[in-house]
Amino acid sequence: MRAKVFILLAFLSNNIFGIEKTEIDSAKTQLLTFTVDLMSQHMWRGYAISTVPTIEPAAELSTKYFTGGIWGALSADGDYFEIDTYLKATYSGFSLGLYDYYCPASISSKQSFFSYKKNTTKHTLDLHAEYKGNNLFPVRIMVATMIYGDDINKTTNKNFYSTYAELAVFSNIKNIYLEYFMGFNAYESYYGNKPALINTGIKTIGSINVFNKSQIGLQASIITNPLANRVYLVFGVSL
Repeated sequence: MRAKVFILLAFLSNNIFGIEKTEIDSAKTQLLTFTVDLMSQHMWRGYAISTVPTIEPAAELSTKYFTGGIWGALSADGDYFEIDTYLKATYSGFSLGLYDYYCPASISSKQSFFSYKKNTTKHTLDLHAEYKGNNLFPVRIMVATMIYGDDINKTTNKNFYSTYAELAVFSNIKNIYLEYFMGFNAYESYYGNKPALINTGIKTIGSINVFNKSQIGLQASIITNPLANRVYLVFGVSL
């Protein structure tokens, strides 16, 4: 049944963040990217963080070897709110990055953005190592470990060091990006109570022309979480 579900595909956006890139200098050594995505719901590593539509703006500055950015999300009902910052180094398909996820309970929460105090902080620091190949070797491999923050084992009051690993293969067909992915929880942690497959599916990314003058990015994903026994269909539009 799941194999049949995976065959159902949809459309998607220009790039994974979905918008326009603005050059900072004529040498093209720096790019500033602004994006705004409207998503039917927000998914993260096999879990629905928000089950209602979300708006997700982002800004990213990239150079030849380094990329830094800020990403945010706000659900239509205000019950989900997130601000992330990140910095990563990239070379020849390999990247190493540190992500700071700030996730208060809602937009009205009073937790301080600048508080990193153990047991009360709403920040989580996540260390990423990733490799993404090219059309000759279309494979993406990522491992991420939470190294500090809101990732506490309530029994021991110590960090889980929750670790997530993802393997994907991708292709580009007539400007449409297609990716098949599988994500794993390494051990009992934030992601689940045992080692398990938690995030599998298909993602497509593309665009459509509007009045032959501009393009609108579209995206769609079919995602299953075998551990939670859930299936999700997610759509997005890049403005």
